[in-house]
Amino acid sequence: MPLSEDEQRRLNEIERALYQDDPKFAAGQSLGRLRWRRLVAAASVVLIGMVLLIVGLVMTNSAPVVGVAVSVAGFLGMVSGAAMAIRRHRA
Repeated sequence: MPLSEDEQRRLNEIERALYQDDPKFAAGQSLGRLRWRRLVAAASVVLIGMVLLIVGLVMTNSAPVVGVAVSVAGFLGMVSGAAMAIRRHRA
């Protein structure tokens, strides 16, 4: 849902005031940087999930119940990381 003209005007005023009050802080805040950090975190979760899945598969030879549990945890980690990567942030 798009912002009304009044809401957009207020948001622009807040943004200008932020840039005037603390330009260094305002320059460091960007949606691109936030999206990049979230993508890196999601990729890390997927990678950890892959490692857990492989470790679980290897462990099934010696301890089947533990191996399956670790594999399932790894799979769930991979799914949650993928969901984190494609999920849209709702403000």
